[in-house]
Amino acid sequence: MKKLFSLILFFSLASQAQENSIIAGKKNEFRVDVLSAIVSAKASLSYERFLGNDFSAGFNVNFSNSQKLNDDFDNGYRNNVPKFEFNPYVRYALSKSKARYYFAEIFGSYNGGDSKEIIRLQDGNGVGYYTTLKSKYTDFALGGALGYKMYFKDCIALEFIVGFGSNLTNKDKSPDVISRVGINLGYRF
Repeated sequence: MKKLFSLILFFSLASQAQENSIIAGKKNEFRVDVLSAIVSAKASLSYERFLGNDFSAGFNVNFSNSQKLNDDFDNGYRNNVPKFEFNPYVRYALSKSKARYYFAEIFGSYNGGDSKEIIRLQDGNGVGYYTTLKSKYTDFALGGALGYKMYFKDCIALEFIVGFGSNLTNKDKSPDVISRVGINLGYRF
């Protein structure tokens, strides 16, 4: 019985080592965020480069033109509506397996969109009135995320990520919080 258990353990470790070496030889990955496309009509594309050891670096680009968000903005339910994000990031793998692992991420976000605020003006007779002033905003955020990634057939990636950051420079017009939440499908080569 001990010999059978040892044999099974040996073959499982050998197959995992072979799987790790095949995946580790592939250094590039492209991904598409399926969750953002379905839920918020946002196009989200990512590129990641694996640097060796447990580190990787990449960037994520988001574009949004959701009719619901635009309607909420126009009807006064939102003060801003994000239109684009560029998110460079660095990741560290928290697990030793290359085929399935948890990771921690630090990211920056250059983001922008439309903003509006209610301002008080005066006419020529000194009578005050309020109006809505629409403008564009851009901001920079820093944040962190945690995620889990797994590979199928040594090249098809499925990734879950949850993270948040805070805008730093233009807080009166930009959103307070930037989120990095997604379910990504990718291809590693």
